[in-house]
Formats: sequence, structure tokens, C-alpha cells
Amino acid sequence: MFINYEHENHVYNVSVERRKDQYFVTYDNTEYEVEADEIKPGHLKIKLGDRVIKCVITKGDKDKFVFVEGDVFKVRNIELTGAKKNKKKDEGNLNSPISGKVVNIKVKGGDKVKKGDVLMIIEAMKMEYLIRAPYNGKVKKVNFKEKDQIEIGQNTVEITKNKED
Repeated sequence: MFINYEHENHVYNVSVERRKDQYFVTYDNTEYEVEADEIKPGHLKIKLGDRVIKCVITKGDKDKFVFVEGDVFKVRNIELTGAKKNKKKDEGNLNSPISGKVVNIKVKGGDKVKKGDVLMIIEAMKMEYLIRAPYNGKVKKVNFKEKDQIEIGQNTVEITKNKED
């Protein structure tokens, strides 16, 4: 099976082949032997060499979110057509990557933020997920308060981007 995934405006071409109970993943002309077990729906335990990786995969409207060791990766399966898509509309996406509970809000309307600043912390499955500012700007609106339940894909915070950036 051949898969083309997009992550952070890069396209990754991956092939996956199953031989008995093993998976062989080829990326960048290198083949990796991988064992994968689905612990429960959406929860995977992956063995790559001596390393064991636990991850959670959730689905949004168009994207999948992969949570690995505290990091969140947004990926989208794409068909290669040769045409470049305009990525500007996705810039600054502050939608929740997972359903959970808002445990901490670090900003309020009117606050100035810098790219990378933590805006909100969401807890799900005993892990904390940080919502960070994608660029320098000013907080227009915080859409949740602490202890609120949040669903995957809901907009967390609205930011107006600085014009000089």
C-alpha cells in the first residue's frame, strides 16, 4: 500500500507492506521493520527496533491527529496531483486536536502573544496537550473557560496576526 501524507506543508511518500505479523515501512528509500498492536481503538503500540512507541490517533473532519510522546502531529492523506494547494487558509489553525477538558488558560482577550506561547492546556487520556500561538499577534477571543469540555476540531482561541510579521 502506498500512502502520501502531508504534515506541516511537506508531503511524505510512504509504502507499507505486511508480511505475516510484521509490517515493513519504506520511507526515503529506507525500509523499517515494524511491529504494531492496536491496544484499543485508536491506541497503538509500535515496536521499531528496540524502541517501543505508544501513540494515539484521532480523526477530525479532514485531518488525523497523531499523539506521540507528548507531541501532536496533524496529518492528512492526500492524492498527488501535481497542483499546489494554497496553505494560507490553514495558517493559524487553533482547533483542538483532541476531545478533553480545558485545565488551564494562559491568556485572555486583548493579550499580546508571541509565536510558540502556550495559550491553553487541554487534558485527555491523562496527557496534557498545549495549544500554542502559531504567530505573533493579539488574542481576540478565548472560546472556553477552565474545566470546560472541548471536542476535537473546536476552535480554542482566536488571534489577530500582527501586520508587521
